[in-house]
Amino acid sequence: MPLSILDDAMLPAANWVLELMDAKNEIEEVTDITLTTESIATFQGQVAEPFIRMLKANISSRFISQDMVSSFGIFDPKKVPAADSSDFHTYGEDLIDVLLAHYGAELPAKTAGGDEYTKEALISRETREEWKTFRSYLSKKSKGNLHLQLKELTTSDMLSEIFPNISTLANICLSIPVSTASVERSFSKMKLIKTRIRNRIGQSQLSYLMKIAMETPETLSSTQLNDIITVWNKKPRRIAV
Repeated sequence: MPLSILDDAMLPAANWVLELMDAKNEIEEVTDITLTTESIATFQGQVAEPFIRMLKANISSRFISQDMVSSFGIFDPKKVPAADSSDFHTYGEDLIDVLLAHYGAELPAKTAGGDEYTKEALISRETREEWKTFRSYLSKKSKGNLHLQLKELTTSDMLSEIFPNISTLANICLSIPVSTASVERSFSKMKLIKTRIRNRIGQSQLSYLMKIAMETPETLSSTQLNDIITVWNKKPRRIAV
């Protein structure tokens, strides 16, 4: 049937079909090409290798702070040298400088009277002095690991008062996410729950449904199911179940 007698509303669809047929023919023509050693070498030199270099550069630029993150390992008691060793008196000082370079920037602040000024997020000189004392404290701990030590620094009022800057670094370390996978997974779940058809779901109900979708195990025991049913039946509702 000629395109001239088609309705105007069908012309875009007809053109799309014709373009698809042309693309199909081009693909069939390409598949007839025989790969040679020369063509493979050309592809590697002009396409594959530049793409890989660009990909590596992009990854390196996105994860440029790996040294900074690994510097938090100085808080692990198991890595501290013995107090009588030659390495003990300089242990961690270079890594403290790495952390100060990243987190010791000046931040805007205000006085009680409302005057604006800048202050250091971490006071460099005090942080270095605190580390020398805290390093001795770490060397005396025979048990523990990095996570427990960071937790102690952030929950102990005594340590927070004695080592305020070191405690700030511990809080920063604990707030760094391991990955964004859980965040991306939650957005995916939210798209499945709050669709265009169910766009009137309130914030509270959406929060409950998100918790159920994210935190509920894949399988539930009969006891867990009975507990859920019991709680559900206690809630007042208009229609008896």
